Amino acid sequence: MRMRILLLEGDSTLGVSFRQLAAQESIDVQVVDRPGAGWQPDQLAGWLERHPADTVVNLAYFHEQFQLGIDDPAALSRLEIFSRELADLCAESGRLLIQPSSARVFDGLKATPYTEKDEPAPGDELGSLQARLEGLLATRCPRYAVLRFSWLLDNTRDGQLVRLIEQLHGEGPVLLAEEWRGNPTPVDDAARVLLAVLKQLDCEAPLYGVYHYGSTEPSSWISFAKSLAQELMASNKLDRDPVIRSIPFDKQTEAGWEPQNAVLTSRRILMAFGVKPRPWRSQLTQLLTGIETPQ
Repeated sequence: MRMRILLLEGDSTLGVSFRQLAAQESIDVQVVDRPGAGWQPDQLAGWLERHPADTVVNLAYFHEQFQLGIDDPAALSRLEIFSRELADLCAESGRLLIQPSSARVFDGLKATPYTEKDEPAPGDELGSLQARLEGLLATRCPRYAVLRFSWLLDNTRDGQLVRLIEQLHGEGPVLLAEEWRGNPTPVDDAARVLLAVLKQLDCEAPLYGVYHYGSTEPSSWISFAKSLAQELMASNKLDRDPVIRSIPFDKQTEAGWEPQNAVLTSRRILMAFGVKPRPWRSQLTQLLTGIETPQ
């Protein structure tokens, strides 16, 4: 692979998975981990100078966006300022910029899966910010790719998956919404997709723009929880079958603000890059590796 890659926040769960896959193919990835004082836009020019790269993969604030769903105005402002500065620097230098986004750019009111042709209509501040950053890249960066994901699942202790596992271990019934739908996507699968896209772009294919990816098949969160419970019991990480009950979506407090329908089609990324969606069910065992379950 000829492309020189600079990975921001390589210590994120997606960054770690991506680096492991890249190392298996002897692909050199230069890494900037999250600084102790947080991401500072005035440091970007220095990093780009010290780490000559053709491509920047921006995973800064990955955990806050994809696991916590930040709604703090100050944190959102820091994210926007940092991302705008990075986009400007990449545009000025002609670097390729890769950035993740999410189904939060949609309001979730559509009855069918979202495609790249659907206009963003975010329902919260994080989704609005992600939509603005997508628009910035489209207008400022001639060479860019946005990868929109649905539900990204990793093993972080305060992440979406571990919070659900803790619910399944609780004493009371687990109350979840049938209407809350998306693509459960293990972070390792997302890393595979990211590397596949970069390998194609390394061949100088001008396939810039926005792409969706979600592991197959789409699921409600309650159906995912039931499959997860069965996997946990099969691996002796859960000693009983939990009671899981359906409630209306607007009563589903665990969702925070997420689109009721977060299902994304992956057809365009398949046609452009040959990336085939993988079923999330076959990845559950690997996904749960390393997760400490409550006793």
